Amino acid sequence: MDYRLCNQIVTVYHKEGDKVTCTVHDRAFLDFKKTENVDKTGSKEANSFLLVIPCSEVCVHPEDKVLLGTGEEITAARWPSFIPAKVPGLVVVKYVDPKYWGGKLIHVEAGG
Repeated sequence: MDYRLCNQIVTVYHKEGDKVTCTVHDRAFLDFKKTENVDKTGSKEANSFLLVIPCSEVCVHPEDKVLLGTGEEITAARWPSFIPAKVPGLVVVKYVDPKYWGGKLIHVEAGG
């Protein structure tokens, strides 16, 4: 596989119980996308993203938060206010799709 486009740094935030971990990945691809739908009620915009991280084990999960660049550590108390509306470049993962080649995990795709 060719991962030349995976040249961005992202920070993945994962909350489990009252603990938040943050992991910096320096081989990632994060693409932001804005779509516009027009129907009989008018125009609606929607933001989405695609994240690709080459890895040998799943490193991102649904409801994780991902920040473009190297982010600071946060506490569980700050988690509820750590949202895309307040933090530029932050997204919330809605789905994770592990990809395999030759029976081995080669990367994960995540989006929302």
